[in-house]
Amino acid sequence: MRTPKIYIGALAVFCIAALVIGSTGAAAMMQKGTGKSPITDEAKGDRMLLMLDNLTAQGYDVAAIRTAVTTGDFGTAHTLMQEFRTAHPDAFPTSPEGAGKGPLNGEPKGDRMILMLDNLTVQGYDVSAIRTAVTTGDYETAHTLMQEFRTAHPDAYPARGEGAGNGHRGGQRCAQE
Repeated sequence: MRTPKIYIGALAVFCIAALVIGSTGAAAMMQKGTGKSPITDEAKGDRMLLMLDNLTAQGYDVAAIRTAVTTGDFGTAHTLMQEFRTAHPDAFPTSPEGAGKGPLNGEPKGDRMILMLDNLTVQGYDVSAIRTAVTTGDYETAHTLMQEFRTAHPDAYPARGEGAGNGHRGGQRCAQE
């Protein structure tokens, strides 16, 4: 049986079209990436400096880490931070069990809010009314008071960069780590 030339030609056109479409799709995916914005070195440095400010306020000497961050040597800064964490595990709050999984309700929310309030207290802010509301379980009042505090003191929190909340704990929690 002889195959007509039209079938072979159609098959060749189909193969070429599939190759072109597949290549174009792959190129588009490479340009698009994973959908998460990469954190710039400047944003990393800013976050690390906030964390180092917090550690300095607690009385720890982190001058070597700060120097590595300000010079842009994040590899060295990371290594020094690992060594610091090993030497001073009490310098960082522990995450409650199940942290980062599921909605924030009940006791884990209170634990996280207390950690954030501890951070604000170390920075010199009076958050006693918010702390009282949290410890008594009145999260609605705590939320209202926190919103008022955020409005009155926008500089108390690190700026949220592009992609904040994606990946490892964004926002206030980063200032504590």
